[in-house]
Amino acid sequence: MILADVSIKRPVFITVIFVVLLVVGILSYNGLTVNDMPQANMPYATVSVVQRGAPPEQLETKVTKIIEEAAGQISGVKHISSTISEGVSNTVIEFSMDKSADVAVQEVRDKVGSIRGQLPQEVEEPVIEKMDMSAEAIFSLAVSGKVENKELSQLVNDVVKRGLYTVKGVGAVNIQGNTEREIHIKLDKEKLAAFGLTTSEVLNSLQSDNVEMQGGKVTDGNTEISLSTNSNIKEIEDFNNILVAKRAGSEIRVHDVAEVTDGIKDMESLCFYQGKPAIGIDIIKQSGANTVGVSDDVKKELARIEESLPKEVKVDIVRDNSQAVKDTVNNVNKTVLEGCILAIVIVFLFLNKWESTLISAVSLPTSIITTFIAMRVMNFSINTMSMMAISLSVGLLIDDAIVVIENIERHLHMGKSPFQAAKDATSEIGLAVLATTLSVVAVFLPVALVSGLIGKIFIEFGLTVVFSMLVSLFVSFTLVPMMSSKMLKAGNKKGKTFIGKFLSWFNQRFDKLADDYSQFLKVVLCHRLITLILAFVMFAGSVALVPSLGFTFLPATDLGEFTVYAGLDSGLSLEAAGQKAMDLENIANKYPEVRKIFTSVGKDKVSLFIKLSDKNERKDSVKDIIEKMRTDYKKVPGIELEIISASSGSGNSKDVLFYIKGDNYEQMQTVALLAKRIMSQDPNARDVSISYKVGKPEIKLDVDRDKAADLGVNTAAAGETLNTLFDGAVVSKFNVGKDRYDVRVSMKDDQRKNLDSLSGIYVSGSNDRMVALNQATRKVFATTASTLQRYDRAGQIELSANVTGISPDAFSASNLKKLNTEIQVPKGISIVMADNPMGEGFSQLVVALGMGILFIFLVMAAQFESYIDPVAIMFALPLAIIGAILGLFITGSQLSVMSLIGVILLMGLVAKNAILLVDFARQKRIEGVERNTALIEAGLVRLRPILMTSLAMIFGMVPSAFAKATGSEQYAPMAHAVIGGLITSTILTLFVVPVIYTLLDDFKKIFKKKSSAITAKESVENIYNKL
Repeated sequence: MILADVSIKRPVFITVIFVVLLVVGILSYNGLTVNDMPQANMPYATVSVVQRGAPPEQLETKVTKIIEEAAGQISGVKHISSTISEGVSNTVIEFSMDKSADVAVQEVRDKVGSIRGQLPQEVEEPVIEKMDMSAEAIFSLAVSGKVENKELSQLVNDVVKRGLYTVKGVGAVNIQGNTEREIHIKLDKEKLAAFGLTTSEVLNSLQSDNVEMQGGKVTDGNTEISLSTNSNIKEIEDFNNILVAKRAGSEIRVHDVAEVTDGIKDMESLCFYQGKPAIGIDIIKQSGANTVGVSDDVKKELARIEESLPKEVKVDIVRDNSQAVKDTVNNVNKTVLEGCILAIVIVFLFLNKWESTLISAVSLPTSIITTFIAMRVMNFSINTMSMMAISLSVGLLIDDAIVVIENIERHLHMGKSPFQAAKDATSEIGLAVLATTLSVVAVFLPVALVSGLIGKIFIEFGLTVVFSMLVSLFVSFTLVPMMSSKMLKAGNKKGKTFIGKFLSWFNQRFDKLADDYSQFLKVVLCHRLITLILAFVMFAGSVALVPSLGFTFLPATDLGEFTVYAGLDSGLSLEAAGQKAMDLENIANKYPEVRKIFTSVGKDKVSLFIKLSDKNERKDSVKDIIEKMRTDYKKVPGIELEIISASSGSGNSKDVLFYIKGDNYEQMQTVALLAKRIMSQDPNARDVSISYKVGKPEIKLDVDRDKAADLGVNTAAAGETLNTLFDGAVVSKFNVGKDRYDVRVSMKDDQRKNLDSLSGIYVSGSNDRMVALNQATRKVFATTASTLQRYDRAGQIELSANVTGISPDAFSASNLKKLNTEIQVPKGISIVMADNPMGEGFSQLVVALGMGILFIFLVMAAQFESYIDPVAIMFALPLAIIGAILGLFITGSQLSVMSLIGVILLMGLVAKNAILLVDFARQKRIEGVERNTALIEAGLVRLRPILMTSLAMIFGMVPSAFAKATGSEQYAPMAHAVIGGLITSTILTLFVVPVIYTLLDDFKKIFKKKSSAITAKESVENIYNKL
């Protein structure tokens, strides 16, 4: 083998290469960003349109449907979903995964621009953005103190927010629970009527008076001078003196018809931290930024900020998502180290030489560190998936080195020199090692090529395993033979110490085990049918256990965090909602495990973020605590409960989701309420809710178009007047230094408290006369939805629930059937399950597994130059499933993507062991050894490397299987499947593969005899015909 020959002959050259690789690898590792998951650049675009005060139904008709229709004409659109609330329409356009996100956003921007003229004039300019999945809140703060909210808000805005924006990698700083300064101009409708003024006249005066305009340029000789007109208001009192109109020679100014005050915006939310009023801050990182790096820099900046704040103001860290990332990475590093140590111990145990052990110990970190170079080149990050790949690779990376070293040791015992032994052994085993490594590459490469959402998540995992295996192969063909030629010597040292004596005893017992195995294999080869029947029964029995395992996409992890959402009755004031929140917080505080509670209050919803003590410090899991707390919260009247665990398994959404689709919201609401009631009766259902919420009472002013035309009333002007007086309209800005504050015009508070406020409101009519609104309109009382949802250009109501005691897929299937059976669904309305990208992803991984098995067959066919011999190895693959299922069943783990990854790995591992066995047997048969004798000799010679590699992998996975640290639950099912599968497959492979091999060999002989007979018959016929 060229690589091995060059390495042995030029040790300095190879040493220099690996020193360079190690240095570059360490530098590459330091240059990798650290994030929770791989960055997924998803092709999503959002369109947000604001029309202040517009009810959802109006926005749906005049804005949302037009935007959806336009977006639907763009190529590559997969789904369109919209959420419409009062004054705001948000539309999300999802494209197929092969579409560039930047191109998609630009096409949406062009299309929305082309239909801008079809939207109402009153709407603000549409905002089109790319939805960035990775731009997430990584840090949450609570600012509190013994000061008024107004003063605290000023400190947060002027000191905290500005300081945080200086941190590199911070994309946005969102604040809630704060008050914002606002200049209020309160109109008196009675004075407006007395002076014969309309609201529009006041607005126009305010907008035109407080401006700064460019006036062009003039040239004075050789100097060009820019001109500008500045009429900006410098003092709040100056608003009072703005001229509104002249009537009968008299000037009417703002102070004649309104009151000007320095106030605050109406608060939209309240926040509490540990039961005390606070202001919440969410820090969102930029796309692609290093989560851990940004978090560390934020903490440094916070230390500086706190020094400039008053002593009575305190900044607390509520949530630090980077800590979970750090814990997960550190724990994986720990399990990798532990796995390395255990794997090296196995090598030492079997080879009984510190030299051989040292070579293995050097090859393992060398392979891992070199892998970081490929990760850096591919712009990967240190995240859950890439670290899982490294963890998984520990046992794999040492396998190639073990096989090569063990074969070199065998050649040394033949009396060869270390130089010759290293050369001959590597050449002899080279093709087998190449095939075994490529078999593992073959099963993981399809994982990296999976399309869709799951592909974006698993590409780093699959390619990292592939890179590490190829690096391991290179190390085994270069560094290992070079070091072996310099360090290994023939013969075993007799142990004088306790460890030495134990190792000698162990290897003697192993030799006895090998002899017993060869004798038993002779018996098995004489009872081939019984062997196959026993193997089949074991396989069928394990498959029968599958339904009892349950299924989840990703195993739930106990991060000790969850959020309680409580939907409130419509019509509650913010203060009343705050009191309800305190009741909920008091219940949570009764649990001794609770460490932090941050509460956010809106008028229709309350959320409590609850942080528990570390899972090693409490008896109950986060799941158990949630169940107990849910029981307590159900006793609270007037709330609709929903609890979401901060778990990698469940994410931030519920377990199951249904859509009630149609265009008649009244019928859809009726169906949704019935469906909610039926689903709530399922004992496995938790937190059942629907998205349709009844909104606040609304008074519609329907315009009588005939009367309006007769009176010359403009309907748009009428709507603008109502919106300004009752909801307020921002007409200008008030500048103070670098700060700009809204100037809002509305009606006096005491004139907009009841329905009588609608009388006495005037708009302009024909011939500049004043027309009372009630002359051209009529009142219609109605209760509207607070929020409307649409999906693929149809109305939609979501029905969602959490599930316990059963898999979400099984729950969804049974309840969908029950709902469609028990509910008489009106024509045009349908109940459907939401798309399940995770379920689709699981199916794609199953396809990837199938492709991997096919690639394994092709690799072996290429090596053996036969389509029949690889079939013996393919029959060994199901043997791994027996132990994988048993491992999951015994440990209580569910079927999941992680356990499926373990099964995919097992396919490669089982193939490796079978290749080593069959390859050696074929070599012996080429040398003229009888078939059964060749198989028995192959078993004797390859038993040690097979057991060494299997045990190295098993012990390498033991730390992951039994780890108790944060995030360990995610990797455990994979380790359970691998350990169980390796135990059964290793044992069964040693017997079943030889049996299958002999059966296939018999088949070839029969086929050759028939072919020979046919050939002989044709020859006789040809001779006869010639005669």
